[in-house]
Amino acid sequence: MAVNFKGGMTDRKGEPFIKHEHHHPLSSDEIRYLLTVLKKCTFTGDEMENLVVVTMKLQEEYKKVLDNEEKNK
Repeated sequence: MAVNFKGGMTDRKGEPFIKHEHHHPLSSDEIRYLLTVLKKCTFTGDEMENLVVVTMKLQEEYKKVLDNEEKNK
């Protein structure tokens, strides 16, 4: 990507660079499934901290994906 000194940004081909909306590779159903699997598993000690972080991130992504799916219906 190159900077255009007129204030715009272009890609290598000289086309205007447009920031695209974030697209998550998983659907809300797939994320909900992963959250359900994590809920049913038993984890111990050291794994708990990572599990909490991953679960919270998945929940945040789930909300974003669900909102996006609702908007695009």
